[in-house]
Amino acid sequence: MSILEWAAHFKNIRCLLLFDPESPPAEEAIGWIVKKHRWRQVGIGESLADLHPRFKDHPFVPLAYPSQEIKGVVKGLAEGSPLWLLESVALALCYSAPLLCFEREVFDALEPLLTWVLRAADVPEAEEIRHLRISGYVPVDFFPQVKESFLALKEGGEALEKLIERRKEEAERDGRKRFWRLKERPEAPPFVGYLDLLPPLARERERIVPFLEEETVGLLLSITAALHFWPPPWGRPKGEGG
Repeated sequence: MSILEWAAHFKNIRCLLLFDPESPPAEEAIGWIVKKHRWRQVGIGESLADLHPRFKDHPFVPLAYPSQEIKGVVKGLAEGSPLWLLESVALALCYSAPLLCFEREVFDALEPLLTWVLRAADVPEAEEIRHLRISGYVPVDFFPQVKESFLALKEGGEALEKLIERRKEEAERDGRKRFWRLKERPEAPPFVGYLDLLPPLARERERIVPFLEEETVGLLLSITAALHFWPPPWGRPKGEGG
């Protein structure tokens, strides 16, 4: 992929749709996404883009890895989580976008990559859309940490472990401040979580070291958000939340 192809979509993606390829989105889900994203793009992981003919048309955009090194890193992590899941998270980071899913099982599959989660219920559709927009700033605002994280990952050692812990604390602090409008309810389903690939990358550091000579791998080292809209917004009585 050329730098110009990547730049054409960087930060122009409103969200990346996350789903299990064994259970592609229903027509109602696709119709809702099309209706709500007339003017913005919705990304689809490259290995999922052929699962529905609508994914070839606006607002959907199949996303490719900006470099082969990034693809190699993702495959190096694939023993811990499904490849389709890691690919979607990685591409969301590469294009500075949040992820959106409608299935609880899919959000739960993110658990090894989550560094903070907020649970909320009865969120009206308008507020879901608002918080999807707000979540788009998460990877942008954490992007200044990418260089420090990339160098720490290359060097390893105690400094890397301290950085991982610091990022976890900063993610929780940021999330509580950013999503202050949401009333946290511990018994409710998860609504938003922060995703950080630095911890799993650190655990697999020896395996991925050859790819760390390529700076584009640093695109994986921001932090992004995943939102879980449940129950799905289509079909609810008007004004009813999840």
